[in-house]
Amino acid sequence: MEGRFYLKIPALNGDTLLGLCDTGGGYTAIYPKTVGRLKMDSKIAHVTIKNETTDYILTQEIYDNPVIPKPKLNPYFRAYEQNSFFEVADQATSSSFTTYIPHDVFLGQFFFIGHAWIFDYQAGKIMINAPLGENSGDKNIQKLSFKREKSGNKQFAHPRMSLSVDGDKVDMLFDTGASFILSEAGKVGLGTSRSSVAGSFIAKSIFDTWRQRHPDWRVLEKGELTGSDLIEVPQVQIGTLVAGPVWFASRDDEVWRRMASSMDKPVKGAIGGSFLQYFKVQIDYNNDLIRFEK
Repeated sequence: MEGRFYLKIPALNGDTLLGLCDTGGGYTAIYPKTVGRLKMDSKIAHVTIKNETTDYILTQEIYDNPVIPKPKLNPYFRAYEQNSFFEVADQATSSSFTTYIPHDVFLGQFFFIGHAWIFDYQAGKIMINAPLGENSGDKNIQKLSFKREKSGNKQFAHPRMSLSVDGDKVDMLFDTGASFILSEAGKVGLGTSRSSVAGSFIAKSIFDTWRQRHPDWRVLEKGELTGSDLIEVPQVQIGTLVAGPVWFASRDDEVWRRMASSMDKPVKGAIGGSFLQYFKVQIDYNNDLIRFEK
C-alpha cells in the first residue's frame, strides 16, 4: 500500500501535474524543474519581506479547474499579494526530495484549508466537498484544533488531533505526507525496494519509552537515511477503532516544540500513511472535524 495521495492537476498548457498531498506541509510549491517543463520562467514574480525574497507563480497561470481548489494565502504574504500562488521551491533542497518522492508540485497545508476532504486509503480515492456534521454519538468523530488569529480565524492549517498508543493519549499532527527516506537497512527491515515509504513520526522521548516498556517491539536502527531509528507499534487506537502494525520514525523532541509556531500547542508526533492506510478519513477544515472509518 502506497499510503500517500497524489492529485493529478491539469495544467493550462495541456500538461498534467502530479501534486503530493501533504496536510502537514508548510507551503504550497512548484519545483524549478516543473517550471522549466511548463516553460513558465517568465511568469515568476518576486516579493521581498524583511530582506528575504520569495519567488512565486500565480495559481491562475498554472491551472484553472473548477474541481481543484486554489491554495489559500499564507498570512505572512497577505499584505504583499492578494492572489493565490505557488512558491517556487529552492533548487538545492527540492531536487533530492523529488528524487526520492517523484512529483511536480507540493500541496501543503494552505491547499487543504477551507474545504472538506475524504482520503479513502482503502479505495485509493481522494474527494472534496464532503462536509462533516458533528454527531455526539459517533465516537469516531473528533474535534480538531488549529492555531488562530485574535479574530478567531485560522492562522495556520496544521490540524492537531489525538490518538492512543499503549494506553497513553498522544497529541499528533494530521500529516498525509509523512514519509520515511529509507537506508539500505530500512529497506531490508521493511521488506521493500522503495527508497521512500509512507510513515509516521514520534518524539524521541516517547520512542525511548516505548522501547523500554516493550523490548519485543521491532526496532530498525538507522532505518532512515538520516540515521533515525524506526519502531513498529503493534496497534494504535483512534476512537473505537484499532489498527496496526504502525511504523514510526524517531524525531528529536525539539522538532515538536518548534511546531507550536504553526499549531495551537506543541504535539508529540505526526500521524501519517503508516496508520492512515487502514482507514477512510474524512476531514472538514471548516467545521474542525475529522472522522475515521474502516
